Amino acid sequence: MSVDLEPDFRSKYAISLVKVVPKLLDFFDSHNIKATFFTVSSLLERHEDLIREISKKHEIASHSHTHNFLNPVNSSWEINHSKKKFEEYGFKCDGFRAPGFVVTKDHLKIVKDAGYKYDSSIAKYYPGRYNNFGSPSKVYEKDGLKVVPIPNMVYPMIDSGLTYLKAFHPVSKVFAKPYMFYLHPWEFLERKDLVKAKGVSGRLLLRNSGARAVKIFKEYVEKSNCKWTTVRDYIR
Repeated sequence: MSVDLEPDFRSKYAISLVKVVPKLLDFFDSHNIKATFFTVSSLLERHEDLIREISKKHEIASHSHTHNFLNPVNSSWEINHSKKKFEEYGFKCDGFRAPGFVVTKDHLKIVKDAGYKYDSSIAKYYPGRYNNFGSPSKVYEKDGLKVVPIPNMVYPMIDSGLTYLKAFHPVSKVFAKPYMFYLHPWEFLERKDLVKAKGVSGRLLLRNSGARAVKIFKEYVEKSNCKWTTVRDYIR
């Protein structure tokens, strides 16, 4: 189970960290779920106490420092600075996940050189953003770094994330269960707390938000008959 802990959808604010995350942690406790929280390290400035609370039972990994998409100019700084920031606050940080799963050609080398033990940034396909159809669908090793790919666009399912699970609900009920699931806390916010989204992709992201998203996710977990653990423990 993985959670992308980041500012709210297309916003510089993080209302979801206050309104959603404490309830999500209670749900994880009640269902014996251990998760990896891929966390934007700049959130430490205002939400250190919450992140420390999360770390008591779950894994903290990096989701960059600012949540800007990686490019040849900012990639090395985002990856390295985030890890250093977590270490300054006393957090062990073994994993990295790129915002939007957008990476540079030398991404895995930068992640390894920064001292991470695994990367969870490689997704198979997204129109106009990335195309990795030939990449493995489950954990593999490359140049001494564990790669934990996002299992999206793997037949017969569309994606392993809550975004797609709720966007295509109820058809998504028949999707095969992936080895890894990911979600964003802001997906559980009511629409009034989210910015208005333009375009088809934006509307899909906001579809079935709030209480509906909670219901869909709870049903998914309770019917999955799975033992949910952190990415770090799954690799072990």
